[in-house]
Amino acid sequence: MSNPELRSESESTGSVGPDEAWMLEGGRIRVLTAGAGEVDLVAGILDEAALWLESRGLGQWPRPFPVEWIRSGLAVGTCYLAWDGLMPVGTFSLQPTDPAFWGERPKEPPNYAMYLHRLAVRRSHRGLGRSLLDYAQVLTRMSGAVCLRLDCMAANPRIRTYYEAAGFEHRGDVDVPGRLWRASLYEKVLVPDRPAATAGMLANAKVVAVGGHRFRPRR
Repeated sequence: MSNPELRSESESTGSVGPDEAWMLEGGRIRVLTAGAGEVDLVAGILDEAALWLESRGLGQWPRPFPVEWIRSGLAVGTCYLAWDGLMPVGTFSLQPTDPAFWGERPKEPPNYAMYLHRLAVRRSHRGLGRSLLDYAQVLTRMSGAVCLRLDCMAANPRIRTYYEAAGFEHRGDVDVPGRLWRASLYEKVLVPDRPAATAGMLANAKVVAVGGHRFRPRR
């Protein structure tokens, strides 16, 4: 298992900053970018989440979770792991485009949105997902993007209510080839004016507050 305390600068992907962790939950949880060697750790968290969904009649994700989905996500975006000590307890991915679910969007300016995928936490850390969702919004702002987009299972009213309570607005439903379920699309506008200036401010801040949480970088 990778030790987040011992990751060298050369091992970091740099999306959070060279060899930099972000601290959540009062400093108890560290979030770092995941490398290609940590795909199995990410898959283990997603497998556990898929099993829990399946037990509730929601076959949203296959089991075992396809590692090629994670690797393809790494090719186009960034995957993150949340650590509680030496235990990986949560994950999510961000990518700058998502044509499969959102289509090509030529009328939007470059870097308009970031797209959230594969947000999951271990059952031992239920409740952490909201902190990771808020942190994904911080990363989106830091990238200079205006909004964060995601998709979820249209037939899962609980997860739809969860995202709506977090301020995401429903933008329609789509059928995606290769998926067995219809997806609901959600979007949250984060920085309606001067996103680049706001992103620069956040990038230089020692402490970032969003959604009732405070995030601080730890080098």
